[in-house]
Amino acid sequence: VSCNHDKEIRRLLNSNIHNEIIEGAYKAGETADEQYVPLLLKNAADGREATSLHFALLTVYSVKMFALERILHVSPPHPFWKIKTPPDSVNIKFYSALWQKINQRK
Repeated sequence: VSCNHDKEIRRLLNSNIHNEIIEGAYKAGETADEQYVPLLLKNAADGREATSLHFALLTVYSVKMFALERILHVSPPHPFWKIKTPPDSVNIKFYSALWQKINQRK
């Protein structure tokens, strides 16, 4: 990931604007880079929906779960891609625990 691209993804993920967080999570998932996992887990239960056409009907939560699945190559216990799926604490805890295990091995 180039330095500018990395800075842009980090800026988007740290934004308070839900459309920017969604875009950042999507871009983080595309990179498959584990460095973004902590930012994806931060406020992962955010159920706000995108208002941009590019990410219509998606929530911050669902795009973060998608990115985590792509980066960590593991699906969460419950489906998250159905439209209007509320944030699922089981999935968030699953990825948080997985990330802790991965970091203990390092």
